[in-house]
Formats: sequence, C-alpha cells, structure tokens
Amino acid sequence: MKHIIAPVLLTALLSACTATPSGMSVGLGIGSRLGSHIGLGTSLNIPIDFDRRKTGNIDSPNILDEQIITYFDAKGNASNSAVKGGYYRQLLNKRGNDYIVQDFYGDNGRKRTDPYTLSRNQLMQFHALPENGSLTTYAYNGNVMQQQVFQNGRLISAKY
Repeated sequence: MKHIIAPVLLTALLSACTATPSGMSVGLGIGSRLGSHIGLGTSLNIPIDFDRRKTGNIDSPNILDEQIITYFDAKGNASNSAVKGGYYRQLLNKRGNDYIVQDFYGDNGRKRTDPYTLSRNQLMQFHALPENGSLTTYAYNGNVMQQQVFQNGRLISAKY
C-alpha cells in the first residue's frame, strides 16, 4: 500500500508554471503509476492574468504588461478596438525606455512594417518614426513601399 500512496501523493503535489504569448498559467496535476514503467494522470491549467490597467501602473487603455496591441482606424487615429480598414501595432519587446513594435493591416493580419523602435510617448501615434534605425513599410499586397533610415531623429536615406 505504501508503494501506491507515495507516488500518488507526490504527483498530486507537483505543479508547473508556463508562459505563452497569451499569458501565464499554473498547472496542477495528479497521477499514479501503472506497473513499473507507465504513468497515468490528469492536470488542471489555471490561467493567471496581471492586468496593470487595474493597478494604475500603465496609463494607456490598450497597454497590457509589455506586450500590447494598439488599434488605428484607416486615417491613423488611435482606437480602443479593431476598425475595418484599419491597422494595429503590436509591441514585441522592450529595451529600457525603447519599445520594439511592428504594425499590421487589420483586415488580413499581414505586416505593414518590419519591427522598429519607438519611445513610449510615440506608441499611440500612427505616423511615429524611429529616432535611430530603419523603417520598412509594406503595401497591402506585401510589396515594399518604402525603406527609410533615421539617425538622431533625421531621415538620412530613403528608397521608394
């Protein structure tokens, strides 16, 4: 009897944390051994969401943690939700005070830009430009429309 209870109690106490693009979760599991080499079990996955909008740590209604989606209408005005013919900006990463973002066409999800860097105060501006680095913009059909390179906030080269 001790040989059966010990593995069951051990597996009942095991848990794991996972992180996915949609968030974090904690998994709790229970299982037992069937024979000397086979195990059987089940688990429960509990999603965990830290919504900083409720705690006041982030000042924009569209920013959740450091990975966000900001929507724009067809004219480039910020919107609280997706708009037909509009765009969205996804935050890919954060380095210090710089945010690496990428823009997409809202109707088909195709990329509108390659990833580029913006400051926090530019995140909600559709026509924002990187202080330093390049900005490649794509047409709706996927063809390159323009490639621009910026240095100290000034355009130093462009291909159209």
